[in-house]
Amino acid sequence: MIQKLRREFEEIYFSTISTTKGLEALAVNIGISKNSMRRFLGKIQDNTKLRDSTLSLIAQRLGYKDYRDYCNSVGREKYTLDFELLDIYYGIVKGQGTSLNETRFQLANYYFAEKIISDPQNLKEFVKRFAQNEEALEYVLAWHPSYENVAYKHYQDALLNLAKFSSKAHIKVFALAFVYFGKFMSESLQVEESGKLLVQIEKNVVKMRRESEKFDAFPEARYMIARCIHDYLSNGDGNKYHVPEHLQREITLSHVPNLTFTERFIYRTYVTNILNVLKDYESADICFGEDVSEKTIKQFEVDNHAYRAHVFLYRLERAITLYHLGQKDAAMDIFELLPSDINNVKTFSFDSKMYFELKYLFFAQKLYPKRKDIRGRFELLANRMKFTYLQKI
Repeated sequence: MIQKLRREFEEIYFSTISTTKGLEALAVNIGISKNSMRRFLGKIQDNTKLRDSTLSLIAQRLGYKDYRDYCNSVGREKYTLDFELLDIYYGIVKGQGTSLNETRFQLANYYFAEKIISDPQNLKEFVKRFAQNEEALEYVLAWHPSYENVAYKHYQDALLNLAKFSSKAHIKVFALAFVYFGKFMSESLQVEESGKLLVQIEKNVVKMRRESEKFDAFPEARYMIARCIHDYLSNGDGNKYHVPEHLQREITLSHVPNLTFTERFIYRTYVTNILNVLKDYESADICFGEDVSEKTIKQFEVDNHAYRAHVFLYRLERAITLYHLGQKDAAMDIFELLPSDINNVKTFSFDSKMYFELKYLFFAQKLYPKRKDIRGRFELLANRMKFTYLQKI
């Protein structure tokens, strides 16, 4: 089995381990000794047996959880994508940094990302092949957070791998916090694990803020989501929950001056999403702040094509908040603006479309409790995504 692992490793890291300097640098990066790397590659012939911990560190660089996971994967169905094509495609961006400006690249990346993420074998092969290509990992995993898969272990493992090897703190924050969210929604997050994950997230938030003076709305929102969930798990009674006063102050962003409307809009959209899930509608209302006019929202859509899909979730969360605060007419006015057939809305991408529909149905079944079709579709999506938490609130 070790020989098979060696052949797979040599196939991926051939150019790196072909020189002494490259081999030694890779050993340091993986976290094993130079002699262990040479021993694994057969360059040192002795009777010393490699430790399972060493083999696990090597297997992790090939996209596996550990050495046991590698052994269990041997003989499984292979991937379905043409990875030789992907080697060429993502090879051109390696070391170049990521950018939204190249439209043609992004269109193809969107197509590839969907194919990679939707198939566990494709995803595992992708993580393995592009372990040293940060741009490829970021374009696929960080630019397209898949709600459809976030409760599944193979996708969580890929995100944790991204967090482990990325050099960017904001990517680490995203990956760790998104795994955190997926575990919570699938009811697999225990208080102890929650605390440990949050410590990792907070450590990288500090680094993220030090690396950039700009407020990064998406990872900041995911960090706040994790904090609210952890407080809920630690202090909530399952019936009525309110975020503590210090968190209420922070979700208003009053401590962060000179933010753009876009930054506030994105942050509020996703933080209110979790506050409504936790049934803390009063805090969600505080987070929303002053009402945003429909004219302003429409102008935002015109000015921010890349963020148009988020307007749907913003409106939906605002409707949910108002409804539960007793403003049902205002909630219905907003809800009626939303498209009922989300599958026909082209601005919704594959990574978020199913979650948007799930939340829409979650609210719609409360508005129309006698509609069996709405209830049935909601249960179907909740089961498919493993978002069992929504089925119990």
